[in-house]
Amino acid sequence: MKTFYFGFCLSILLLLNSRALAQNLNKIDSLQKLINTPKTADTTLIKAYNDLGIQHATSNPILAKQNINKALRIAHKIKKPRGIAGANNCLGVVYYYQKEYDSALVYFNKAYKINTEMGHSWGQASALHQIGVVQNHLNKYSKAINSFQKAGKVFKSLNDSLSYIKTIENIGVSYNLMKYQKKGLERFLSANTLYKQLHNTSGIGRTYIHISQILIKQKEYEKALSYLKKSLPHIHSGGNKRHLSVVLNNIGISQRGLKNYDDALAYLQKSLALRKEKGNSKTVAVIQSEIGNTYFEMESYVEALHYQKKALQNYSIKGSYRQKATSYNSIARSFLKLNQIDSAKSNATKALSSSKKASDLETETEANQTLASIAEREENSLAAYQHFKNLSILKDSLKIIKQEEVAKELYAKYETKQKEYQINILQQLNNKIKQRYTILVSALILAMALLTVGLLIFIKKIKHTSLEKEILDRELDTKKKELTTHSLHLVKKNKVLESLKEEVEHIRCSEDQNAQFNYLKLIQTINFDLSDDTGWENFKRSFEQVHKDFYSIIKSKYPNVTSNELRLMALLKINLSSKEIASILNITQEGVRKARYRLRKKLDIPSNKMLMDMILNI
Repeated sequence: MKTFYFGFCLSILLLLNSRALAQNLNKIDSLQKLINTPKTADTTLIKAYNDLGIQHATSNPILAKQNINKALRIAHKIKKPRGIAGANNCLGVVYYYQKEYDSALVYFNKAYKINTEMGHSWGQASALHQIGVVQNHLNKYSKAINSFQKAGKVFKSLNDSLSYIKTIENIGVSYNLMKYQKKGLERFLSANTLYKQLHNTSGIGRTYIHISQILIKQKEYEKALSYLKKSLPHIHSGGNKRHLSVVLNNIGISQRGLKNYDDALAYLQKSLALRKEKGNSKTVAVIQSEIGNTYFEMESYVEALHYQKKALQNYSIKGSYRQKATSYNSIARSFLKLNQIDSAKSNATKALSSSKKASDLETETEANQTLASIAEREENSLAAYQHFKNLSILKDSLKIIKQEEVAKELYAKYETKQKEYQINILQQLNNKIKQRYTILVSALILAMALLTVGLLIFIKKIKHTSLEKEILDRELDTKKKELTTHSLHLVKKNKVLESLKEEVEHIRCSEDQNAQFNYLKLIQTINFDLSDDTGWENFKRSFEQVHKDFYSIIKSKYPNVTSNELRLMALLKINLSSKEIASILNITQEGVRKARYRLRKKLDIPSNKMLMDMILNI
């Protein structure tokens, strides 16, 4: 059963923490008095309205925007760029906490542009860091890493050590979200060491939690527990109940992984109590779901149902579809264990629907697996076959996604090394120039360095071209294998269905009416599957990735070609035999020969050999 980890592994906003966002009534009163004072300077009013907006960012976003927009109007009126940048940044924060990430990105980009125009380095770095945070939420992880790296470079040049370390931590978060756990772990360990040098308690505690979560995903539960125990003193001293709840939750998950179910439940219940204090129903639901998962592993299916149903009640009506899919699936499995088949089927169907809304292939795979198990229990072979077929397609899709991720990682690694190398070259060049005292020697060294850089750029371009070719060749080879797999799958499927169709022909003469009905129903199902275009769509996608523009070239040269003729030409392009083509197109080999003859006549091609030459040369 899939385990859902806490939403803690999200990026850390640079300027704001839970204390800054928590409503401070005394501070609100103080800011309100300052605003209502007639002789308050405009620059002071801008800061006061922005601060007041931030105080209401999570509790009353409408009021927060009203105050920040007042600051923005005053800043525009007195032409204060820094005030305009600050107000845009604050609006970005409000939209961020409303989870309107596209809007947040717009305002953070405005702040970055203004800070860049007026040469305010720290403002640029701050905006870049927060842009990276939002990009993580928008699943643009490579862009987020780039933003954090740029921000970190500026913070380091300004000797802002704490902000610099946070960029390293958030790069770790990006890699972790990309499922590059090794890279994520390296950044978290590096950030942890630097936080220790600064004696920064909250940073040390956070990085221990990040590390433990990676270890939990790797099922290294003992190691995860050791880091979680290390984090507790730091979390307690910081007084952050949200972080404490995360630690308790992760200890519970680790204890469950070690089959210590009583300890697991005790820690999860403590985490749940803290979450109820905060009043965030979604995070309450996440822990309730974890408690339900624990009871399921204990084979206490009634208790598992109780907590999963509570979790569903706490998720919002709209959204959280991935979490809902997991809870519905867990409920379906519990009902299946209790032999309540109708309830199991109903919840598994809801799990499938929610997973599709979330566009999450992993939860959709789980839902199909559960539905297949239910169909087998009902001895409904046709339904089981359909769900297992869906499972096969989903697993293939997940495999392809994983291959794409590996290719992206290779290219990202190359780009990172390239940038690091450029920085090293420039640093070496500057050091050489500083060491020379005469104009002549400095000029000679500069000339040599420029020549070296030019040579390195030339070598680097050659390496870049070689690496790009290697990556593209690997991708093309993978896609060719996938195309062959799809082709063979179509051949195999149609052969099996045709064979099955022949085997049931003897039922036709049976006098049993039920047998006749079942025969017709089965023949209809087989015919439907034979004409099912789903396999063709998968084949077409793989074919177009290997043979780009093939279809468009054919249609432009021969606009009268039909879709069936296009299919025939595609199968000829990948050099399949007439027997294989016949099986895929569900016709005889004689039918293939006639189809080729008709196609050759339509295209006005003299011989069969020239038809193949024409197709292979496109």
